[in-house]
Amino acid sequence: MTTLVKPVRPQTKTEPISLPLFSSDSPQKVHIKWLDSGKPVLEGLESQQVEVSLSHDDRFCLCVAGQGPQGCDIAPVSSHSQADWISLLGSDRESLLSQLLATSYESVDLAGTRLWAAIEALRKAFDAKDISLSIDFQQGDTVLFQGKATGRELHVMTFPVSFTKSSQRMIAVIVKKK
Repeated sequence: MTTLVKPVRPQTKTEPISLPLFSSDSPQKVHIKWLDSGKPVLEGLESQQVEVSLSHDDRFCLCVAGQGPQGCDIAPVSSHSQADWISLLGSDRESLLSQLLATSYESVDLAGTRLWAAIEALRKAFDAKDISLSIDFQQGDTVLFQGKATGRELHVMTFPVSFTKSSQRMIAVIVKKK
């Protein structure tokens, strides 16, 4: 599968980033380190089970942190034919692409980028490649997907954003469904 956004991996050894958390009275040192797989991990918050996920494109960076599995993705809305999107996403996702295209909100590029971003966020959270994906809920231009892998289930919310003087991006973030 072709990668639209390549993961960032530090090319040289650098000192970990330290961030004070909670209050200046009792700052807690937290270090962001990267595993060999490229996954970022937080050292210093193990007892609170805080996880982190990072994503970037050519202009923007997105970071999420919280308890439990985390995953996020930011991707420029890319222009491809429907056949190219099916080739990139896999033929097993063709029906999902068609479901998104059936709404008045979706162009093929918005739908394809939405699926790509949702899959990337879920891969980061599950640390797995084989993920089943279905649409759970849609309201306007926001879509909530349900993802399953390795016997676990997570939800990922996707929505487009437009920044000043920049092309539209798709955001995907793991969320807890209430």
